[in-house]
Amino acid sequence: MEKIKPYFFWILTLVAPITSVMLTVVFLIIVDFIVGSYASIKKNEPITSERIANTISKFFIYNLVVLSAFLLEKYIVKEIPFQRIIAGFIAIAEVKSIMENFNDIYGINPFKALIKLIKKKSLSELEDTIDILSKEHEQKT
Repeated sequence: MEKIKPYFFWILTLVAPITSVMLTVVFLIIVDFIVGSYASIKKNEPITSERIANTISKFFIYNLVVLSAFLLEKYIVKEIPFQRIIAGFIAIAEVKSIMENFNDIYGINPFKALIKLIKKKSLSELEDTIDILSKEHEQKT
């Protein structure tokens, strides 16, 4: 155990500057898993071990990619913000998945609702917009 300690602390020191980014990625993965599970239950689809395995692999793969981008940016190409670009793409992919699951659960696409809300003149028309989007979803299914 004593021989492993220096390596463990070296890894923690290496990862320390990007722990907030890695925790954000983990948070988005957890939220996506919870919302996706709820959407599966709502659609009467089984939650398979394969989907759980995909979520677990995302923890490791996404964080390794973020760590690799950080190291690339810090030690090789300092001019290009690889870490922010990669973390941004991962975050966009996870948020998109969360929004798709939200649409499956409630029948409302939050992005379409927001765009229609911005185009409207007052906030009092929000309820009408939500009703219209719900009816569109019911017609599709």
